Amino acid sequence: MDIMKTLLIYMTATLTLAVQNTAAPKVTPTPSPVPQAIVETVGTPAPGEEATAAPTAKPTQAGNKYTPAPVPEITPNQKAYHNITMGTKGKEVKRIQEKLIELGYLPKDSADGAYGRQTYNAIKKFQYYNGLTADGIAGRKTQTYLFENPDIFPNPEANEEPEPTPAPTSEVPTPAVTEAPTAEPTAAPTEAPTEAPTETPTEAPTEAPTEEPTEEPAEEPTAEPEATEAPEETETPEPTEEPEEIIENVDLDADVYELITADIALNEGDGPLEFIQMQDGVPVKAQPRLSQNGAKIRVSLDDMCKCVETWQLTDDGVGSVVLEAAGYTLVLYNEDAGCSATLDGLEIPMKEEDFDFESEGHFINAEFLAAALKGEAIWDQEEDTLILRIRDKEAAETDD
Repeated sequence: MDIMKTLLIYMTATLTLAVQNTAAPKVTPTPSPVPQAIVETVGTPAPGEEATAAPTAKPTQAGNKYTPAPVPEITPNQKAYHNITMGTKGKEVKRIQEKLIELGYLPKDSADGAYGRQTYNAIKKFQYYNGLTADGIAGRKTQTYLFENPDIFPNPEANEEPEPTPAPTSEVPTPAVTEAPTAEPTAAPTEAPTEAPTETPTEAPTEAPTEEPTEEPAEEPTAEPEATEAPEETETPEPTEEPEEIIENVDLDADVYELITADIALNEGDGPLEFIQMQDGVPVKAQPRLSQNGAKIRVSLDDMCKCVETWQLTDDGVGSVVLEAAGYTLVLYNEDAGCSATLDGLEIPMKEEDFDFESEGHFINAEFLAAALKGEAIWDQEEDTLILRIRDKEAAETDD
């Protein structure tokens, strides 16, 4: 019995010691919930919500340049529109210009109904930003996009806002720099230099020079005026004769015409007139030459006949030039009595400045040419384009 009690006591002590030396179990931390990223998908509505339309693509900007955005293909309206090019004038052109102004491709108050260079450049820019071929021609496809495309893109350059000008930052350094130099230099130099120079130079020079030179020269010059009477009588006729020979206020460039670079449109055709000429053995495109003297415009008949097959020009070399154009026969004469002209055998009024018989080539006043051929000439200074409307003689007589 004693052995059993001793054994039980020993086992109890050993178990107690083991429990005391055993480390307590660590507390396992409860994991915190990880935030979930919420992704919203455009066009995929939640239950009970309406779908949100994806934003329309716009031209992207890289530096100062814009890249046009893709535009859905639209079938050209063949019935409603026809090709309109530079040189065309009328209500259709004005309607296109008004739409371009609305979209920012043309400045305000520029819808004059004349398809000139400014309208041509605006159409090219519109075509570029709307995914079309930028050729400057307002064709059926371009006009369909311009008037019927719901996803039309206005001029992105027109909406650019200028960067704000930074305010001047010169307020802090100004007072510091101004105070130091102003106080010291002003006091010292002002008192000393002012008193000394003023007293001495003023008294001495004033008394001495005034008395001596005044008395002696006064008597001698007064005795010689009699000698000036004789030259006045002999020299007076000479200045009066010279002004008669010298002509003042004459514009020496009144009859000078200078060549200019401009386009010519005839009867609102498909574009400016052009012809092929050889230059250094290579065929190149050229435009009819124009010369200008103020508001007067002259056009080369030689170049016009190269552009229009039905026009012919003949020069007999002795002062007569014959132009056959639009069914008319215009004859220009350069005689001793002056210049004259006939149209289909009947004399018409003509001024010497209307035609150039002396320079190389045959340059004729555009207004005189148009009036002689029963048409009209319009000089579009903004577009640098001369518009000639000259109808065929038979068509004009039929309408009349």
